[in-house]
Amino acid sequence: MDQLLEFTNNHLLLTGGLVASLFFLIFTEARLRARAGSDLTPADAIRLINADAQVLDIRPAEAFEKGHIAGARNLTPDQVDGNEDRLSALKDRSILITCDTGMRGSRVVADLRKKGYENIFALKGGIAAWQQDSLPLVSGKKSKKDKKKKNKS
Repeated sequence: MDQLLEFTNNHLLLTGGLVASLFFLIFTEARLRARAGSDLTPADAIRLINADAQVLDIRPAEAFEKGHIAGARNLTPDQVDGNEDRLSALKDRSILITCDTGMRGSRVVADLRKKGYENIFALKGGIAAWQQDSLPLVSGKKSKKDKKKKNKS
């Protein structure tokens, strides 16, 4: 024990670095464990979608129109965060949040879980992971007029 105290006194910088590294490791692990149940792989996301989950894409409209998961609705993070009324109808249904890389989606999911949404998940890796797994995306955004024309035909 005396040698440990002597080493600590003689090498304050090394000891401080070790202590800081340990705190950083504990903080990172705690954060990852807190998110463990909210991030889904693309394969798990497909199972959730097949079980009638609503997909909300929080990317900008231009990115959404270039390609999104079939059946997804486009909302910006501001629309999700400031307008929980839009999501209240979905509170009993599972919700999958997608973004470009999964970072923004995880933050939105964490915020909504704090507000009482339990069945809300983020796509781990976002649309980039979806594409990496060679899963399909649909492009474009059909207007209500286009849908009515199609129904009349």
